[in-house]
Amino acid sequence: MRGGLSGFLIFLACIALGVAAIGGVNSVARSINAGVANQGQTLLGGDLRFQINQRDANQAERSFLDGLGTVSRTANMRSMARLADGTDQALVEAKAVDDAYPLYGALETEPALSKQELFGEEFGVFGAAAPELLFERLHVKIGDRLKLGTATFELRARLITEPDAVSDGFGFAPRLMISTEALAATGLIQPGSLVENAYKIRLSTDADEARLKAIQDQAAKDFPEAGWSIRTRSNAAPALSSNIERFSQFLT
Repeated sequence: MRGGLSGFLIFLACIALGVAAIGGVNSVARSINAGVANQGQTLLGGDLRFQINQRDANQAERSFLDGLGTVSRTANMRSMARLADGTDQALVEAKAVDDAYPLYGALETEPALSKQELFGEEFGVFGAAAPELLFERLHVKIGDRLKLGTATFELRARLITEPDAVSDGFGFAPRLMISTEALAATGLIQPGSLVENAYKIRLSTDADEARLKAIQDQAAKDFPEAGWSIRTRSNAAPALSSNIERFSQFLT
């Protein structure tokens, strides 16, 4: 009798631990998703994000976007960065940013530099920032030069914080952040180039979810052939949210 009671108590304790574990996992998942939602503008880089692959927005599309508020355009593509002397190279996720970037959050580098100091052209050499991983991979230091396409870049800072990195998706290589003018100078943008152009919008007035949905519907109606994908601040990082959901389901 005593042994049976002890076994039953252990059984109840196991059930209690299991329920507590499931509750804890779900609580953590909800907290992470809530954090993503609260930081949606920063993670997305705007209130809305229009992505077009392999081409720029045409004049009519750009006019529509400009009418919504402040626009920041970024362009992402993979390429090989080579040392200036050609002795080594590495795959990089090149990200070109404009003067308006970032619309939300802050770009942090070490040392802290202005946009002109960080990315500006000096005697035919553009500036660039990269995370520590790229410095280590190529055994370079600040002030060293790289080649990307036909353009030459000087590594002027280490990239510490890229506020909208999550919205760009998973990267297979270290970031190399440059200006949009510098990307054009590389000669890498050709017909068929695998480049992702993202137009991030900071709306001129506060907008609720209904307003964001109305803008999406209007874009689809006015530009049915645009082929752009549209995300809002409430869905800033769908891949991250999906991974959190799958992780939660796996553990429970």
